[in-house]
Amino acid sequence: MKFGSLPSSLLLLCLCSLASAASVDEWRRRSIYQIMTDRFAADDGSANSAVPGSAPACQSVAGAYCGGTWQGIIQNLDYIQGMNFDAIWISPVVGQLQQLTGDGSSYAGYWQQDLYALNDKFGSADDLRQLISELHDRNMFLMMDVVPNHMAYAGQRSSIDYSVLSPFDDKKYFHPYCAMDYSGDNITALEKCWLGSEYVPLPDLKTEDDGVRDMLGQWIHGMVANYSVDGLRIDAGANVEPDFFTGFVKSAGVFSTAEVYMSNASEACEYQDTVGSILNYPLFWTLTDAFMPDGDLNNLADMMNEQKLVCKDTTALATFSENHDVPRFANHTRDLSLAQNVAASVIMYDGIPVVYQGQEQHFTGGVEPFTNREALWQTRDGFNVFAPIYQLLATLNTFRRHVMSKDTGYVTTKSSVVQKDQHTLVLRKGGSGQPPVVTVLNNLGADAPDTVVSVTDHGYGQSTALMDVVGCAKFNVDSSGALNVGIQRGLPRVLYPADALKDSTLCNTGGNRFKGDSVVMTSIYTTTIGGRAMPTTATATIPTEAATTTASNGHGHKHGSAISRPIPPIYHLLLIFLGVLCLV
Repeated sequence: MKFGSLPSSLLLLCLCSLASAASVDEWRRRSIYQIMTDRFAADDGSANSAVPGSAPACQSVAGAYCGGTWQGIIQNLDYIQGMNFDAIWISPVVGQLQQLTGDGSSYAGYWQQDLYALNDKFGSADDLRQLISELHDRNMFLMMDVVPNHMAYAGQRSSIDYSVLSPFDDKKYFHPYCAMDYSGDNITALEKCWLGSEYVPLPDLKTEDDGVRDMLGQWIHGMVANYSVDGLRIDAGANVEPDFFTGFVKSAGVFSTAEVYMSNASEACEYQDTVGSILNYPLFWTLTDAFMPDGDLNNLADMMNEQKLVCKDTTALATFSENHDVPRFANHTRDLSLAQNVAASVIMYDGIPVVYQGQEQHFTGGVEPFTNREALWQTRDGFNVFAPIYQLLATLNTFRRHVMSKDTGYVTTKSSVVQKDQHTLVLRKGGSGQPPVVTVLNNLGADAPDTVVSVTDHGYGQSTALMDVVGCAKFNVDSSGALNVGIQRGLPRVLYPADALKDSTLCNTGGNRFKGDSVVMTSIYTTTIGGRAMPTTATATIPTEAATTTASNGHGHKHGSAISRPIPPIYHLLLIFLGVLCLV
């Protein structure tokens, strides 16, 4: 057997790992980057997706298609991997309503008309397969957004031509029209009434009907099998009766998480019994409020503690702070340090972290109208790999992976709130017998004076040296057992034993590190702000390529790759061993 470059040599390993569906245990170890396909990146074949102003003009508020494609995603996977995300969630892929309506177009993907066709605005079946293949070659997962609740029609709800809806081409498959009660108090209305508007009604499927369930089950089984999908995000989960999901998720055969748009933790987490996971909306609303300039972190701590009691498993929930349906955090406050604390919460708290495209660039869009669906390529620094939150996410994702490599119980261990007040929150998380991660969050703001948080319930002995991976500052447990953590500019602190960071690439603890077909490059630079020296960590993941090839640097410019290496002999032996395991 002949081995070539490292990426091709990993093919056997990829085939082995994809032979079985990705489980919740595997998804817990992932970090997800949410992509709105139409608004992430245009195809370089028609325009340069990474140069602001060169791709098709996008009037996002008008609700028209802007030109993002699956090929555009492929061409910018390096940008996503630069933050060390190892999964993406993309918009629904199926055939959509074609008309431009009073509510705009179907660019978001939730106005479906044909489940057995693809949205050709995003690309072809070959394009979608290529995207998934590229992801799997990089050891990344694909989460596909799906909509079992409804179909869509352009026109009056009283004159719907059901024959254009496939495969549900008859009125018998749908509930009779009733107006949605958006208060959320009427469960019957949630499950049987129609979403949508006078321009685009969304006929509500009879998901309680065995025939409808069978048709949806056959469809999702085929989609997952035909495209090698690794997981599902289920839209409008609260609008479908919970027992529907048992059969649907079984038919899919992959990890699924549902959108349950509820603030009550007990009610929302009931859906976890049949889906397995939900997007953590109860935490989202509390998180957003707690990190406002006048917020109270006691409330966030209380929600974390409540969810541990009422939710089946908080480590299987999808943790987020932004998405396409809610205002961005920076729409509420432009304070960068508060946004950085929010980002740290998402990555370091329980569950599967989800970050929405543009959050890393501190975008400020809101809703009504949807200015939070910005085309990334149209912004001045849309693909800026040195943006502060981009760099923070890269650091924390790298750190999270490093901890998981040492602590097999890390992702299944629930965080403990060990200290809280209005302005600070201290979390501790780690498997039994393992050094815990201590995360110190605050809502003080960037202009707050320096302060010290004294932590006592940290899990370490006297004189233990802990390193903050965000700012690369070292703190020692003193003789009284206290860990006095300095807070500067309102930034979060994420602490771990300094000697346990070896080979993590963080804070000069091992230099650059090859990971698969990429190399993680980390450097620390110091700037002076207000007379104070502030160290900042910059991290980037760069694909390993032959020196003669070209690659995008994230801003659309081409350059010769400066990183090249042969596959070490030990990897040949490892791959042969794994190949044998696949055959056993």
